[in-house]
Amino acid sequence: MIHFTVYDLLWLFFIYSFLGWLFETVSASLKQKKFANRGLVNGITAVIITVGLQELTGIWLFLFAMIYATVVEWIAGHLIELAFKERWWDYSNIKWNFDGYVCVPVSVFWGFLGYVIVKWGNKITLKILTILPELLMNVILLVLVGVMIVDILASYLLLKGKSKNLKKWESANDKIDSFRVKLGTLI
Repeated sequence: MIHFTVYDLLWLFFIYSFLGWLFETVSASLKQKKFANRGLVNGITAVIITVGLQELTGIWLFLFAMIYATVVEWIAGHLIELAFKERWWDYSNIKWNFDGYVCVPVSVFWGFLGYVIVKWGNKITLKILTILPELLMNVILLVLVGVMIVDILASYLLLKGKSKNLKKWESANDKIDSFRVKLGTLI
């Protein structure tokens, strides 16, 4: 069993979040035939699967990864609709769906990805991180955590309208969104 440090889990969170964002943005853009930014953080599920399922193997790893990811997707779908008053995805037209937020084919796909993450992905990712200069990686991680905190705080304050300096938070949020769009366009 691997004992992950907070440092390891933060890196896994950011890397899997980026890969999930990249996958969903490319997939949605191809489907819509125009750029579609997907900002939902996928790294949370990857870290939950990493920590919670590392002792499982074979079909059990696949099944529980599928269950974990499906539950997170279902909860996230409802929370997003509650917070933003809109539905960011809808599987209603896919057979064997539940509430339109989850469906069997997508859950099987998430189970496969969870299996790959636990079986090989974490080890390979953490090995690559040890090759890179430690100081550089620490600075990058601090910047990523800082940007994430500002993004979450700005989004919350803008959503609730509870700040004396809404214009500053809007500006910070717009800059982060602008960076995402530029990165998406580049990709």
